[in-house]
Amino acid sequence: MDNRFKWIVSVVCGAAATFYQQYGLLIVFVCIAIVFDSVTGVIKAKTTGEGLSSKKGWKGFWKKIALLVGLLFGIYLDYVVPLLFFKAGLTLDIDLPFALIICCYIVLNECISIAENLYLINPDIMPKWIANLLKVAKDKIEDNTQ
Repeated sequence: MDNRFKWIVSVVCGAAATFYQQYGLLIVFVCIAIVFDSVTGVIKAKTTGEGLSSKKGWKGFWKKIALLVGLLFGIYLDYVVPLLFFKAGLTLDIDLPFALIICCYIVLNECISIAENLYLINPDIMPKWIANLLKVAKDKIEDNTQ
């Protein structure tokens, strides 16, 4: 086997392992939340009689893609901001949590949506106080983001 090929594979695998160790769990949490929200959304549409529409499905798909792009942007910021500080001759003594903050925001919003979907599918699935608490949290998030 060509030594250049071995070197390239080693560098790519090493970079992927380093990246996965730092950000892999965040990406997994976001992807799991997105899948659960999508599945409960489809079940809700079927059980409540809303039906599945292609237009709504595509809109939801692109929203989920935007969430993943947002997380990737957070990961990018985690790398680029310290680099810019370094290039400017400044030191940054903390690890920047952009990706973690964005991940928490996405997972929280997806969990609220999952709970709402489950409540609409069958109100007996979760206690009313949890549904009310999640609604209040969602309202507060929406008030702060607009």
